[in-house]
Amino acid sequence: MILRRFTLSSLDLRGQLMLLSVVLLIIAMIGPQATLPRRVFDWFFVLDITQSMNVRDYILDGKSISRLEYSKNAMREALRDMPCGSTVALGMFTERGAQNIVQPLEVCAHFSALDQTIEHMDWRMAWAADSFITHGVLSAVDLTAKLGPNTHLAFFTDGHQAPPSNPDYLPKFDGKPGEVKGILVGTGKEELSRIPKLDEHDNIIGYWELEEVMRFATFGMMTSKSVAAMEADMEVEEEDGLNNRNASHGRNPAEDTKANLSGLDEITLMRLSEMTGLDYQRLNTLRGFANDVTATSMATWRSGKTDLRPWFAIPALLMILAFFMPAGFFDFVQQHLRFNKK
Repeated sequence: MILRRFTLSSLDLRGQLMLLSVVLLIIAMIGPQATLPRRVFDWFFVLDITQSMNVRDYILDGKSISRLEYSKNAMREALRDMPCGSTVALGMFTERGAQNIVQPLEVCAHFSALDQTIEHMDWRMAWAADSFITHGVLSAVDLTAKLGPNTHLAFFTDGHQAPPSNPDYLPKFDGKPGEVKGILVGTGKEELSRIPKLDEHDNIIGYWELEEVMRFATFGMMTSKSVAAMEADMEVEEEDGLNNRNASHGRNPAEDTKANLSGLDEITLMRLSEMTGLDYQRLNTLRGFANDVTATSMATWRSGKTDLRPWFAIPALLMILAFFMPAGFFDFVQQHLRFNKK
């Protein structure tokens, strides 16, 4: 009998809001989903793990932090900003090439795996000490194209070349500039800093001295020579008695007297940006990179399952908050509604 007499109109405005909020919460608990088109982002994050990235020329939370760690923080910040349906692949660069270590994964379903992998990326994973940055960027562009037509590249590096290179022997880009979109992310400060030596706990135990690093171009990267120059290299030097015939850097090599120092090489990175069509951005803030990654120009529209729970839960929360508003507020609203009906 009581149930028959009950109608929605028998409740005051507060009661109606509470009843409707309960209904919305029940629907939200069911976990409704729908296939809808949405804006997503597909990225391949490549991190330079060579030792120059250990230079601590960033400040985060009042503490000095390395280029490597700051780059990882920027990646993780961007990961948190990406909407569900987006994908991220991970890679590392050292020596002459980038390597894909994690295939594209959906950011919501695999957030923890991606976040933890980024956190544990380390300079000790380097399989060689050299850093041929041009080779690395071009190989990363090739890898990105293979990951999917909508995948963009974010390559974190300070542009440090070790050992020194010669423009005559740098690889040529045979792709179409701009075909692979993305960002060359320049890390560090332009001012030269000493490259640290680290122990197993990443404590600085010293710095690389000039005599300990490669100061000359290696084989295949030296300046081309005339026949006369090669014949001169076959002569025996009187000073040290060594024959330069087989020396990769020749008889009178140009020496890089700052090979043990590292700073952001924007000239090289801008040249690579122009060559490949990638954008160049300096990594100044964590939020700045996250904004670049989720920019409209980097988006792809793709249909996928969309979680509708927020669409029901948020209105329900607002109705519950309204339920606790002062009674006078509801009297005013009800009087206003009656006045409009008249």
